[in-house]
Amino acid sequence: MTTAPNPGVQNQMVPLPIGTQVRLQNGSVKTILEHRYSGAANVLQYLVDKQKADWQSAKFCTVVQPEVTAPVSVPQPPQQTQPLPDGRLVAPATRHAIATDADHPNPDDQRIHRTPGGLRAAQLDGRTRLFGANPANHPQILNLTTVTDRTFTSQARLTLGDYQHDDNGLHVNVLVEGVLDQVAVPHDLIEVVLTKPLVIPGKPTEDTQLETMLVLTPPVNENRIQFDAFYTWAQLARMLGLPTSEVDLRHTVCTAFPQLGVEARWYDRLASGANGVLHTSGGNKLKDGSGQITMRPITQDDRKRSEVVRNTDWNLSEVLRASRPVYVAYQDLLQPGKEMATTLEAESEFLVDSAQYQQVLGRLSELLSTPSLWSELGITDLKCDDLDIESGKVKPRVSKDSYFDTPGLPLLTRGVVLRRREVKKDAAGVYLFAVKGRMVSLDGNGKERIRLASQVHLIDPPQQSRLEHFLADNSVDNAFARVLNDALPGFDPSGVAIQLVVNSKRVKYTFTLANSTTVEFSADEATAAFNGNSAMLHCIEFGVGHPGLFIGQGSGAQGSGAQASAAPVQQQPAGGTPLIMRPYHVPADLDNPALFEKRDYRQYQALRESLLAYLFGTPEPKLELAGNKAQRLAHILGMTKEK
Repeated sequence: MTTAPNPGVQNQMVPLPIGTQVRLQNGSVKTILEHRYSGAANVLQYLVDKQKADWQSAKFCTVVQPEVTAPVSVPQPPQQTQPLPDGRLVAPATRHAIATDADHPNPDDQRIHRTPGGLRAAQLDGRTRLFGANPANHPQILNLTTVTDRTFTSQARLTLGDYQHDDNGLHVNVLVEGVLDQVAVPHDLIEVVLTKPLVIPGKPTEDTQLETMLVLTPPVNENRIQFDAFYTWAQLARMLGLPTSEVDLRHTVCTAFPQLGVEARWYDRLASGANGVLHTSGGNKLKDGSGQITMRPITQDDRKRSEVVRNTDWNLSEVLRASRPVYVAYQDLLQPGKEMATTLEAESEFLVDSAQYQQVLGRLSELLSTPSLWSELGITDLKCDDLDIESGKVKPRVSKDSYFDTPGLPLLTRGVVLRRREVKKDAAGVYLFAVKGRMVSLDGNGKERIRLASQVHLIDPPQQSRLEHFLADNSVDNAFARVLNDALPGFDPSGVAIQLVVNSKRVKYTFTLANSTTVEFSADEATAAFNGNSAMLHCIEFGVGHPGLFIGQGSGAQGSGAQASAAPVQQQPAGGTPLIMRPYHVPADLDNPALFEKRDYRQYQALRESLLAYLFGTPEPKLELAGNKAQRLAHILGMTKEK
C-alpha cells in the first residue's frame, strides 16, 4: 500500500481509477468516485469537498487497493454513429449545425471556416512553431474516452476532474459534458484550450489562450468525454514566454503564473458559413464550470492586488475548495463543494395589476407557440422553464422566500435583500442564501439599473452565532459579507433572523438572442402576511441571463472566433505584476458606466422594449417600476414606514 496525498508530500503522479478505496486516519474507508491523480493535496481536496470527510482525518490516508500503473496513450475514437441501447438515434435540433470538412474540401478554406480539420491544422501549426515538427516533443493527450450519458441535462460544461504537478510537469484530467439531444449536426465540434489569466490592456480576453489541447468531434450518441493532458515544465515555459534555461523551471512557471485554465468552446455554423463559438465553459473565469488550475497557493495578498482591475462579467463564481480562506474560516457554516457566486444583476421590474398579469401570461403562451413571430422581436429561440411536457401546460413554480433582518428592519427599509429561497423541487439540505445590495442607475433612469449581489450555500440549519460572524466579516475573500456591507456600511448582524416570508407563484421564460445572449423573463404573484394582515403584488421582471458571445476576428493563438463583449475583464497593471483571476466581484466593479454599454446589455434593452410593446399592445406602456418586492410588501403591511 502507498500513502495517499497529504499536504507537503509529493508522490508519483499516477491515476487512481474510479473505485479505488482509501483509508482515512480515523479508520473509515472512502471510495474514489471520480478520476483522481495521486499527488499532494489532490485526493485530500476531493475527500473534503465531495465526500465531506474531516480535513484532519483525511490529511493522512492510505490506498487500500494495489498500486496502479502509469497512464497509457490511446488514440481518439473515429467518428461514428451508434444507436442507443433502446435503439434510438439522437435527432439533433436542425437549427444547430457545424460546417464540416466535407463542406470545405480545400485545406485553406477549412482554416478560414474553422472546420474540425481547420482547427486541428491550426493546432498542429502552433505546436510545430513552439515545439518542433516531432510530435513526440508535443504535449501529450492520454486516456481519451467517450461514453453515452443520458442523465446529463445541464448546460454543456467543462470541469477538471483533477490536476496536479510534480517535478516532471503538469497533469490535468478534463471532463467535457453536453446534452445528448442537443448535439450539433452531424456531431459536436468542441475545442479545448489551455489559457492563462493575464490580459494585455486593450486586447480581447481571447489573448489569454496558450494552445489548443484537443479538437473533439465525438460520436453524436457519446456526450461525456474525458481525457488526460500532460505538459512538461519546458513546454509550459515556452508557451508562456519564459526563459527555458532556468535551473528550476517548475518554480519559474509557478511564480510567474499562479493560475492557468482549461476552457471548452462549442462551435456552431454562422450565417457566413464559418464555424464560430456558440458557448464556452471553464477557463480562468470559471464560466459555467470549473476550469481553473492553481499553480501555487493563492494568498489573500494576491486577491487584494487583483482588485485594482475592474471586472465587467455579469457572473463570477467558484466552488468553495478546502483551501479557500473563506471556507477554512467557515467550514462549519458553508457547504463544501458548492459555489460562492457574485453577480452584476441587470434587471428591470414593473408592477402590473391582476388583469395585466393574466394578459401577460396569455400573450407569452401565444408567443411560445408561434415561432413565426420570434424574428420580429429579435428572438432566435424561446422556451418556458415551467412548461409541463406531458400536459403542454404552463405550471407556475412555487417558492418561499424568507427575508432576514435585524430588529428595526434596516435592510427591509432600505431595500437590501438578505434571503433564503426555497423551491418545492429542492433536495433535502439545500439552503440557498442570497444578498442583493447596492444599485446604480443610468442617468437617474430607474429602468436602467444594475446591482451587486452574491449567493452561497449554507449548512442547514446554520448556527446563529456563526451566521452573525460570517455576515460581519468584511475580509478580502468573504465576497458575500462585502456585498452586504457595501449596501449598508456598518450593518450590525446581531440578532439577524427571518422577519418576512413571501410566497410566490412564478412563470419563467428564457429568450435567446443573437450571439447566444439570453434574457430571463419572469411573471410573479407574490403574497405576504404580518399581524393578521396580508398583501399581494403582481410584477414582471427582465434580467440578463447568459452573456453574449460576439463573433469576430479572434486574436487568440489558434483563432477561436470569439471576442469580448466589452473591455477586457482583467488586465495587467502597470509594471506587469502578474494577477490572478479573482472569482468574485468587488463593490468597485459596480461603479462602471461601461456596464451599460456592453453589447449584450443593449440587446437586453432592445428585447425589453419590444417585448413590453408586444405584451401590452402599445409602445412604451405606462408601468410603475416595482423596485424591491419584499420592501414594498413590508411597507404595505405596516412593517416599515419608508418605501
